[in-house]
Order: sequence, then C-alpha cells, then structure tokens
Amino acid sequence: MPGGEVAASMASLPLRFRADAADGIKCRFRVKADRTVRDVVIDGASCRVESAHGRADSEICTDATTWLAMEAGRVSGMEAFAAGRLVVRGSIQSALLFEPLFERPDMGALQHSVERVKVGRLRISTLVTGPKNGDPLILIHGLGATKASWLTIVPQLATRFRIYAIDLPGFGSSSKPMGRYDARWFARHVFDLMDALGLKTSRLAGNSMGGRIVQEMAMMDPKRIPALACLCPATAFSERPGLWLAKSLRPELGVAARYMPRARVLSSMRDMFAAESKVDSAWYEAACDDFLRTWRRPRARMAFFAAARQIYLEEPHGEKGFWARLEAMQPPALYIYGKHDPLISADFGESVERFLPSAKVEVWEDCGHVPQVEYPERTAARLIDFFETATAASSRKRPPARRSAAR
Repeated sequence: MPGGEVAASMASLPLRFRADAADGIKCRFRVKADRTVRDVVIDGASCRVESAHGRADSEICTDATTWLAMEAGRVSGMEAFAAGRLVVRGSIQSALLFEPLFERPDMGALQHSVERVKVGRLRISTLVTGPKNGDPLILIHGLGATKASWLTIVPQLATRFRIYAIDLPGFGSSSKPMGRYDARWFARHVFDLMDALGLKTSRLAGNSMGGRIVQEMAMMDPKRIPALACLCPATAFSERPGLWLAKSLRPELGVAARYMPRARVLSSMRDMFAAESKVDSAWYEAACDDFLRTWRRPRARMAFFAAARQIYLEEPHGEKGFWARLEAMQPPALYIYGKHDPLISADFGESVERFLPSAKVEVWEDCGHVPQVEYPERTAARLIDFFETATAASSRKRPPARRSAAR
C-alpha cells in the first residue's frame, strides 16, 4: 500500500541525513503525503522523525505518488512545486532547505543547494541548480519578494543554464545590513557575489526592482554582463508627487510598522496579476506566509522602506539621470511589460525603445506585474530563446582566433 511505503520512506530519513549539509539548521518540517503526516526535526547535526505536534516552521504537502517519486530521485520537490503537485505553507525559504539534507538516488531529478555565500561582511542566500558547465544566469527578485518568486520557472531555465537565484541583501534569508539600498548599492553587492562564486560573467534576469538592478549592473560593467532580461522593471519616475515628503522621511521609521494584516497582503498580491485565477491559490498563501514571516524582523522592514524610498527618489532626467545613462547601456537587453501591471506602466516600453533602440521590448497584453508566476512556461521559453540568440549573435561578432605561425 502507498501509505505504508510513504511512512517507511519518512522513517528512513534520519539514515539518509547529510549532517554536512545541515550547516547548523534548526527547523521543524511537517511533511504530508496524503494521509501520512510526520514532523522531520533538524537540530544542527541531528535529524529525527516524530508524530506531528506543535507548530512547524514549514509544511510540505503532496500526494503519495509524488512523494515516492521524489524519494526515488525521479522528480524534485522544486519540479513538483512548479507543476502544482506540491504545496508549501509557512516558510518557503525553509522548505528549500529540506531536499538537499537527504541522500536520494540520482534518477534525473533536478538537484539544488541553498548556500549562504560570504560576501564581505554579509551572507547572501543563493539557490544554485542546473548543469555545472551551463552558462551562469543570476535571477534577481523584486521589492518585498525573495528568490522564491522564481521557483515557477527555475526547473525550465535549469535545463539550459547554471542558475543562481538570490535573496538580495535586506531580503529573504540574506543579511540585513544598514545601507543605501539604491540600485547601485545592490549592484555592487551582486558583483561581489559573482566574485565570491568565481563568475567572471553572468547573464541576468530581474523582476520589478530586480529589473532596475540588472540594468544598473549592465551600465556599471557591461563586459561582465553578456545579456540581461528585465521583467516589468522598476524605472525612475518622471512624475513624483510628494517628493519632498519622501526625501524627508527616514527608512528607519519603517521599523515601527510591524503589524501587517494578512488580508491586505493577499489582496495586494492578487492585484499584481491580470487574472488572479491564473495563479493557484496555494501560491498566494505560500507567498503571503513567506512575506509575513520576513516582515516580523525590524531590519527587514527597514530594508523594504529604504529600497522603496530610493526607487522613488531616483532622478529620471539630466546628465546623470536614469534615461541618459540607459542610452549608453551596451549589452543585449530584453524588456517585458505587462499591459495590466498596476505598478509599472507598459508605456515605459516606449521610452525604452526611444532611449535604447537596440533593446527588444515586448508588451504582453494578458499579463500583470510578475510574468514568471502568471505565465511561467511562456516566460521561461522567452528567456531561454533570448539568451541563446544573444549568445549566438555575440559568437558571430567575435573575431576568429589568430593561428600562430608554424615554425
């Protein structure tokens, strides 16, 4: 019976526990596969399985067939999540830590690790997956989001690229320092992360604020960025009512805004999509859980308000303004806007075409602010096609290597 197999596989988890991968993790995972429910408790270098009780840090829910396929190494939890066969409640960040903690057969399932990469005095949480010899692709989330916002398309992208989905400093599971939290500040940290990972170059994809950051990186050091994709990127706004107030407010005030009603968060998330029914309700609940869990931390609230303030304060025009600098951006760039985006108007696409004629600009008529969640298959396919086309074009432009004269 599947129930017996599931219970036996859960009971065997301590025997397959990789203490070397635990890195001091302390977490209670509640694993549900149909009617079988167990708590898997990680406490530093130890693992135990027990009956479910109390409050779990993360709940991982699936059916018996999917669980057994995961245990056999035929499918990964990330692939099951992207396919809607696995649901997470509580902390998505914690759930990402679960699979790498246990030995499983290598039967073709996507494997990943979550690394806290040391970058100066900070630690940047980075999900790493895809072929080790694949071209690197760094995924950068938006304001208030985390690397989990890319999970819907990571499995598809990982068929072609070595993926590094990061939590920006101040967000998710990364360090939350005092800092400027403007695009240039973020960009410097991502370049430092590339150095720490040994990446001389990397393709970039960013959503919302992440889109603004990848543009900044391409402006700062174009030789390290072969190509970039901006999904509904945050942009310097020409109309900024109440600018004087934004300048006078300090981001530290955000620390006081501890209470955030769950209903308001869910409503705001649903507003991000052209048709909220396109996104499974379980995704809204999981994303809301993750946001509220992070929001409880004072430094996370400070980072959120600091980053939002900097987006609003950025100068759009003038010699050092955003649009003048964009004109000089060199790497191939793809811009995708959503016609129904409530935050970033698709009309910005016209400005991009005017200031950066070489860019590919698309407006998706049926899309909101987060294309990779609303239309994951289309988004992944478009990114893969764009990056591969850009790579091929770059190879054609590269002069042939000179042959040394025969002696």
